[in-house]
Amino acid sequence: MLEVLRIQNYALIDEIELEFAPGFNVLTGETGAGKSIIVGALNLILGARASSGAVREGAKRAEAEAVFRVPEPSPRLQRILEERELELDDEALVLARRVSSDGRSRAYACGGLVPASVLAEIGDELVDLHGQHEHQSLLQVDRQLELLDVYAGTEKDAAEVARGVGELHQLDRQIAEFEASGREQARRLEFLRYEVNEIDDAGLESGEEERLQARRNRVANAERIHSAAAAAYTALYEEEGTAASDAIGRAVRELEAVAEVDPEIQQAVRQLNDIRASLDETAQDVRRLSESIEFDPQELDELNQRWDLIRGLKRKYGDTIDAILAYRDEAAATISRFENRDAELEALHAKRNETHARLMKQAGALSKTRRQAARKLDKAVTKTLQDLGMAGARFETVLEQSDLTAKGLDRVEFKLAANKGERLKALRQVASGGEISRIMLALKAVFAHADRIPTLIFDEIDAGVGGAVANRVAAKLAQLAESHQTICITHLPQIAAAASRHYHVAKTTRKDRTLTDVSRVEAEERVREIARLLDGSLSGVSLEHARALLKGGSEAQRSA
Repeated sequence: MLEVLRIQNYALIDEIELEFAPGFNVLTGETGAGKSIIVGALNLILGARASSGAVREGAKRAEAEAVFRVPEPSPRLQRILEERELELDDEALVLARRVSSDGRSRAYACGGLVPASVLAEIGDELVDLHGQHEHQSLLQVDRQLELLDVYAGTEKDAAEVARGVGELHQLDRQIAEFEASGREQARRLEFLRYEVNEIDDAGLESGEEERLQARRNRVANAERIHSAAAAAYTALYEEEGTAASDAIGRAVRELEAVAEVDPEIQQAVRQLNDIRASLDETAQDVRRLSESIEFDPQELDELNQRWDLIRGLKRKYGDTIDAILAYRDEAAATISRFENRDAELEALHAKRNETHARLMKQAGALSKTRRQAARKLDKAVTKTLQDLGMAGARFETVLEQSDLTAKGLDRVEFKLAANKGERLKALRQVASGGEISRIMLALKAVFAHADRIPTLIFDEIDAGVGGAVANRVAAKLAQLAESHQTICITHLPQIAAAASRHYHVAKTTRKDRTLTDVSRVEAEERVREIARLLDGSLSGVSLEHARALLKGGSEAQRSA
């Protein structure tokens, strides 16, 4: 709800701050006192176009700020706040507008600078302002369908259809991609087949690269390995007089001669014998290595060719043989999927047809429920309009069949014939300010349980209204204020008396300047204002009548 409205240097306003309450609030005052200025300032906060004419004469800039208490943001409002990264401050949402004397303006939401269009988006979720054609959610055709669904209790059914249509669109996109990409994919698959064949022809094995490298090194260095192994064998076993095996044999013989006199020498002999045995085995291994090694230029050439082949495949398909084989498997899977694409495409078409048939059934049932609810809605709104003094008015919810969309099979628009004999017209074509205000009041009253806009402002609702109709308008506003914060600018004493909070707007002169002031009136001061609204006087009769109206208004509030 609208909690605080601050206005500074705007038109005839120097500086005012209004604290609005839940329930029914009214503003009254003489014609031309500046009530419309307050509405204009609020409209500015809600994203209306700014001009330098809004700035009070002699001021550098005009400022208007509104504090809204929003304990539970609507889904639309929550989405807007999240998209703009705006956060409430202890459930408070602050919107502001500044207009400089040169006509430039700035808009603020939650303390941050935003485009004025964002204020308008947020304002559409917070305020319905009736009297001018801004911020009237019921004039928006999309909102009309939403309200009908809430009234009909079909919100969940409509959401289910919307989800299903989203699924249908996704299937359509998949089918279109399948069909559009067929030719291009066929060319790509030819290339993938070539790549798979190239990898398969190579006959790669995991770990092959390491084994190949080792073999290349041995063959390429065969002569060096042979020479080194032969020399090592000679040094270990054959070099006369200096072979390692002969040296160890001499050492064993020398120690055996004295082994009996010292146990430690016996241990040394055993160790040397072990070394000699190991040396003999190693010498034989080295001899076999020397004999087995031979340089084969043809094998080396084959090994180098294999090595170059693997390097070429690595440049194309992966850093390792395992990566090349993984690429090959992925390419083969893609080929397989494409080869099965006809079956997949057929399955997609079948799923799409099944989904469409299901949605048509759901949307048809939704449409039937909507039409039944629309007839009840038409009767309720028409009766309420007639109660509010529009005797010949006729309201009709026009549902037209459409192709299946996220909203179902219906296009919905609220239409009205304001007077008997007139043709039905869209609500947005209703021109009279007072008339549109009463129409909106009737709609809001009927939709009270369904409408999520927390604050309703009615301007000019009393145009052409008086007598018993004025009493019914007042009662309807008081009833509406039970579920919505309601703010009404009025000249009717019946409406003013029904409110729970009353403000008086007046022109004053200070230092030869005309200014608009707003003050809250209570107790006897309020009696006097109601009396002024009755007949312009403060006679005993008008004061007594005012007290009676206020007493009746209080009783009506308690019974509402």
